[in-house]
Amino acid sequence: MLVPTLGDSGSTVGARLSFAIENEHIWPAFQPIVDIRSGALRGFEVLARWTDPARGAIPPAEFILELEQHDLIDRLFNHLVQLACPVAATWPGKFFLAFNLSPKQLIQNGFPRTFADTVRVTGFPLDRFQVEVTEGSLISDEEAAYAHVAELDGMGIKVALDDFGTGYSSLARLEAFPFRKLKIDARFVRALHRDRSKRRIAAAIIGLGQSLAITVVAEGVETPEEEAVLRELGCDLGQGWLYGKPMAPADARRALDEFASGEETSEPLDDSPFQQLHQLATLYKQAPVGLCFLDMNFRHVRANDRFASIHNMTGLELEGKTIWDVMSGPTLATVKRILDQSKLSDDPITESYIFGDRHLRVICTRVVDLAGEVIGFSGVSIDTEAPSETCLRVLDSAMAFRKHPPTLRRCPGCSGNPQSPASALQN
Repeated sequence: MLVPTLGDSGSTVGARLSFAIENEHIWPAFQPIVDIRSGALRGFEVLARWTDPARGAIPPAEFILELEQHDLIDRLFNHLVQLACPVAATWPGKFFLAFNLSPKQLIQNGFPRTFADTVRVTGFPLDRFQVEVTEGSLISDEEAAYAHVAELDGMGIKVALDDFGTGYSSLARLEAFPFRKLKIDARFVRALHRDRSKRRIAAAIIGLGQSLAITVVAEGVETPEEEAVLRELGCDLGQGWLYGKPMAPADARRALDEFASGEETSEPLDDSPFQQLHQLATLYKQAPVGLCFLDMNFRHVRANDRFASIHNMTGLELEGKTIWDVMSGPTLATVKRILDQSKLSDDPITESYIFGDRHLRVICTRVVDLAGEVIGFSGVSIDTEAPSETCLRVLDSAMAFRKHPPTLRRCPGCSGNPQSPASALQN
């Protein structure tokens, strides 16, 4: 049989695509998906790759759209499942396989059951099979899409929402559909360690997923720096060239041995901004010392009542006021000097001074974001008129907290609250 060439139209292109599928020139490539916290390999996304005998590797962008236009996407999907799943079923471990669904597939009558039957025949466990859909798949027939996503979920097949934030993003749809995974598009991941706006977008998507108990996957992770930021933001899984390009089945099998392996947890760790906010609020409220955070304009963004009492205010009253609003004279000059020194130093600055009738001991530390940019100042204050010896020792230990990260501990001299000034300062 003669192999038609790309650039031909109509039936000729369709014949070439059919020929490539039949002769396994289009084959399944496995790209690792890794736990960002532990480095364990959790699964693979299975992608279509075309190696033409005459032209060599043909980019997916050149043939996926053609497959859809010639109504061959179902055939491709079944082809990939039938090649990838029987091979992967023989590999050790409890990794998952994720496949992409087209918009047409998702809303086809009876698709979930036909699809499940196709997978069962391969011997690969249905509860380790996952599918990825884009938000565009949900637009044309949202009712059918919802019914099919719910049916797949009921079978134990996790459905991931791919490329979130790039198209028809809808929080209502995200809340209503039983999605189990949320994938951050690579454009928000690439160089996010150097781009504050990308970090904010990634943080918002990760926080949204965490708040809804949805596992978050970052696509396009290419550097250790990007991975480090995603880890700090609490992202669950990563996918990209840092962990491996799409690879042949034999290479994927070897990757299972090279990576630490482990079963994907059923519930993602809730380290969401919602949780962190309440943890921080409790810390500020219960801390046995004064705590505050000032922005780069020396404005009190957050302060607990113990700190605000220095100015005869509540924390709520002090928040939003600058140091110039609440101080003057030598005290203002002292505080400004401490803040200016902190801006230039990695080490905490400590000083004692008198404010009104209060003898205060203060530690000030600059706060940096994930890219190392200074974003403000964290302050701890304590009255030095007969404080508990335990509190003073703990306050002194805060000087070294960057070199020796503190742990939460009980302070017998401060009513037993399990929060130390050092840990408060770190937060």
